[in-house]
Amino acid sequence: MKRRGLVSCMQLVMVILFASTPAMAADWRFPLGLTYASGIEDVVDTYEDNLEEEGYTVYDTDYWPVGISFHPYVEFDIGLGVGASIGPSMMIYGDTDFFAVPVGLDARYTFIPRASVSPYVRVGGRTHLASGDYVEGTTPGFFGAIGLEFLRDRSVSMGVEISTDKSEIELERVGYNDTEDVQVCELMVSVFVVF
Repeated sequence: MKRRGLVSCMQLVMVILFASTPAMAADWRFPLGLTYASGIEDVVDTYEDNLEEEGYTVYDTDYWPVGISFHPYVEFDIGLGVGASIGPSMMIYGDTDFFAVPVGLDARYTFIPRASVSPYVRVGGRTHLASGDYVEGTTPGFFGAIGLEFLRDRSVSMGVEISTDKSEIELERVGYNDTEDVQVCELMVSVFVVF
């Protein structure tokens, strides 16, 4: 039910933006970069606990808390825009498997759209496409970000962003016969190039 309301809200925002701005020029932009996600440690801890409960000897698990992100968007002359987000992708493999990719829709506002350097904000909703040995389900949630783009007047620009994602992945806890909700991307820091 929450997911349907979130999707309906984002569709309404997109319709309003596109319908109310027929005379405005639009600029498509394609940010691609690397994103650090703070919550993957919680997934690793839960997986290690589950393996120990199942009788395995677990040593320190190596993981990389950085994944690839892609956030295409269209921006209008007045600085308003709408976009999608995919990533950062996260995975654990070996004795057990975990894979998650957050996806979402957002509305954005660029404060100085014609400047070479401009701050921006993004708000929207996200959910995870997740699977794995202990994944029970996902819950969509709020997404918010602030960022700064450099060299916007060139064909390839750059940027940095700090964001939060309140969507959750529900993981089984073997020793407790219950589940735990984990915010895999509670805090994210991204660096990217924009094509």
